[in-house]
Amino acid sequence: MTHSGERPHSCLICGRRFKLLGTLRQHEKIHTDRERSYLCDVCCKMFLTSKQLQIHMRTHTNEKPYHCGECGKGFSTKGALTIHMRVHTGETPYRCPDCGWCFKRKFNLDKHVTVHSGYKPFVCGICGKACARKTYLTVHMRTHNGERPYKCTLCDKAFTQSHCLKTHMKSHLVAEAAT
Repeated sequence: MTHSGERPHSCLICGRRFKLLGTLRQHEKIHTDRERSYLCDVCCKMFLTSKQLQIHMRTHTNEKPYHCGECGKGFSTKGALTIHMRVHTGETPYRCPDCGWCFKRKFNLDKHVTVHSGYKPFVCGICGKACARKTYLTVHMRTHNGERPYKCTLCDKAFTQSHCLKTHMKSHLVAEAAT
């Protein structure tokens, strides 16, 4: 969208257009009459309720009142603890309607579904290959720059992706078992 100039999200009140839905949602707040009267005296952000300010203040104090009963890790909000607990329970409540993959976080599902859309906004400046995610483009760029960050500790081979190194390591196990 940066290159095309496309702005698909439009404000219903003033008509201003935005590339991202999140930016539109932030903009729409200027049209509301609600007064933000709770001010953070550390960073000057304003909040609608005292509870929002109280939760925000934890970012400055590093207060973590919610603790995991399994591992003891602390969290600043109850929601963050709930998401963390899925590490222990294995719960994956967010399912992709296209392929069935499941995720612990809605954010990760939302990121994943873009793969099915065919939308590839990240384009290689060298060969023009388009990628759905920035991380895919980063890996692709290694074909141009020769970077091989995943190095075998047993021989001199190196790889562009971690899964290639893992597969390679199995070859050492097979060779070791044969001797």
